[in-house]
Amino acid sequence: MERLVLHVVALLSCASLAVAQDDLYPGRPGLTYPEGTPQEIATCANLSGTILNFQAESYQRVDLWATGPLTIVDTDGVLWYIGICSLPGIRVLCVTYSDNGMRVGEVVTVRGGMAIQDSKHVLLDPCLASRD
Repeated sequence: MERLVLHVVALLSCASLAVAQDDLYPGRPGLTYPEGTPQEIATCANLSGTILNFQAESYQRVDLWATGPLTIVDTDGVLWYIGICSLPGIRVLCVTYSDNGMRVGEVVTVRGGMAIQDSKHVLLDPCLASRD
């Protein structure tokens, strides 16, 4: 019986750690661990709060999920550059392999490995984009 209790306690400890790790970035909508799903997707309106003073460890990949209107759809013949949100807010550029027929003005969600370029620009590479 004592052994069973110890196993149950160990399982509950592991479960509580998993739940605690669900939101690694509280108060920062859209941020998650690599290939994870955030509890809330960032929008053009709240993106500045998501990245404000955010510093990831240099070895750590952090993914961003953000949704907003397409402001750019362009290609260099190999890669596609899908941009959402507009100045004076934060602009997000998604580097991907296809435009999937998306057009400027459509509302889409982009998600991928985040690199903050400066206070107004975020790069997602690799990235996926999908219509809402």
